[in-house]
Amino acid sequence: MFTISKGFTLVELMVTIAVAALLLSIGVPSFTAIYEATRGANEIQKINDLFAFARNQAVNYGTTVTVCPYASNPCGNDWSKGFSVYVERNGAKKVLKIIDGFNSKDTISLTGPTDKTVNFTSDGLVSTETSIIYCPSGKSDASKSIKISTSGLIKEDDEHKSCS
Repeated sequence: MFTISKGFTLVELMVTIAVAALLLSIGVPSFTAIYEATRGANEIQKINDLFAFARNQAVNYGTTVTVCPYASNPCGNDWSKGFSVYVERNGAKKVLKIIDGFNSKDTISLTGPTDKTVNFTSDGLVSTETSIIYCPSGKSDASKSIKISTSGLIKEDDEHKSCS
């Protein structure tokens, strides 16, 4: 009589592990690209929302509202550390909103203003057209960009997406 054994043989188990390893080695890099693209889209949306908030507050307060790189005082020099929105009243800076905590591998660059700040006037205008480029892991193919026109309009920018 034949006995029926239950379970897997060592050869069957090794083949299964080899196939699983092969599938993972093909699939994981594509997940990285998807993750970077999603991260870029999410972060540029947060930045877009912050600039829209700043413009709205400038109109509501009837005064200039400034967006600058985040630091403790509230402005720094590195946009990758985060963004700070503040209004200045009677010589004191009142911080309205802060976003920080971007991925340390990502870069954020800003073209337009020369003084590292974006100022929305009381009517929602900015003095210089500005582009903000978010580059996940420094890769241009996953980068996202927004443009702020002098009228204060904020929109996605497909022209300026280079991470160089």
